[in-house]
Amino acid sequence: MSTAEARTRPAWKVWAVVAVLVVVVAGLLHAWRNTNVLTADRLCGGLVSAAQADAVLPGSGRLDAEGDGLDDDDLTDMRCRVKKSSVALGSGESQLAVRLWGVRGYDPLAFESEPYPPGASYFTGEVTGGVNAYKAWVMLPEKCWTDRPVVAEFNITEPAADRTAFAALATDTARTIAARTKCGDLPEKPGTLISPRSDAARPVSEGRVCGLDGLTVAGQVPAGTKVLEEGQQAPADLWFCKLTLDDETTGFARGDGFMKYTATRDPLLIDALRKFPGTEKGRAPDGREAEIVDKGVGFILPCADGDPLYLAVESGQQYLEASKRHPDLPKRDAYVAPFTKAAAKTFGCAALTG
Repeated sequence: MSTAEARTRPAWKVWAVVAVLVVVVAGLLHAWRNTNVLTADRLCGGLVSAAQADAVLPGSGRLDAEGDGLDDDDLTDMRCRVKKSSVALGSGESQLAVRLWGVRGYDPLAFESEPYPPGASYFTGEVTGGVNAYKAWVMLPEKCWTDRPVVAEFNITEPAADRTAFAALATDTARTIAARTKCGDLPEKPGTLISPRSDAARPVSEGRVCGLDGLTVAGQVPAGTKVLEEGQQAPADLWFCKLTLDDETTGFARGDGFMKYTATRDPLLIDALRKFPGTEKGRAPDGREAEIVDKGVGFILPCADGDPLYLAVESGQQYLEASKRHPDLPKRDAYVAPFTKAAAKTFGCAALTG
């Protein structure tokens, strides 16, 4: 086309070409801003799978990460945040926070931590961890530990639709960390999740409270009070149960519950409990020799057959309130021995002989 012809081209054709270019550029910009086009396969210094993060974080949008990978001098000095956002009208924003931290051996089992034990799902075996709608954790292999056990922790701001996918992301990240630091081998995916028996608390079965053979609430709660239980099916390698009085208690006291029970035979968690400086030789409520964790937080029972069994009993705020209104309520220690006996029976932890 000659210069003269170009000068005589109708203006509408020029604007049509410009409009097409604008649409193309806008389309590319929209795809880049609202999808993961050109996003790296792994984020956070290569530790977190972008595909798994995209599957866990709800909604649509682009993933962006803030934070570095591992610190060669301090394994627990690692934090990263993955954000999914979109400029599309009505789209929100969700975030995934990842960190490594050193814990006391019983921290992952504590009722004041999240995910709150009775409502979470757990996995044990080649990899140990827990997950609920907002948080997941995986304990790294023992060779990865510093002066204390190390846990990879994952928090999201919006509920995950699939706990299995969330657990898989956590496991894959922990596996990558362990491989990168050459401190252990973990599988790509967790084992079968141990979920709560139900989504809501249910009335206890007398004589089988929390599913433990022989455990009763008779004489252990205010007369005439209905008792609810929630937690996992017993026995399990990682198990929790919370008892709640169905009375006039409200707010934090009711949410904290009356009595809270823990049991685990997971070898990695047992090793973590033993690593705590406060763990020492002593005796369990049933008289057998045991390892007392941190001056009574819990205790590790040796079993005649199989791995040792860790048990813990914690009274909740509801117990404290009830004991003020009912002076004849048993002291906290009175709840430990019956639980120990019932749990040892249900979990198959007979005392050593000879």
